[in-house]
Amino acid sequence: MPIAYYITHPQVQIDTTISVPDWSLSDVGRARAHAMLEQPWIASIARVVSSGERKAVETAEVLARHLDLAVQVRERMHENDRSST
Repeated sequence: MPIAYYITHPQVQIDTTISVPDWSLSDVGRARAHAMLEQPWIASIARVVSSGERKAVETAEVLARHLDLAVQVRERMHENDRSST
């Protein structure tokens, strides 16, 4: 039976001049995404799917590059609406 892992993006670079879905990972967030690669279960991942939000795609790309996989972006798979943030 396949296992699905739901991985959330780590810290983001808050930029009030752009919309929340366009925020990117901060330096700390990128470091944490790379640290995730040390987890033993990472090697069992066969598919990487992400929402279209920049920070989510950036997190997925770290994982996908490590596993030599492509990121499959699903625009309808998105985070909670935080437009008032």
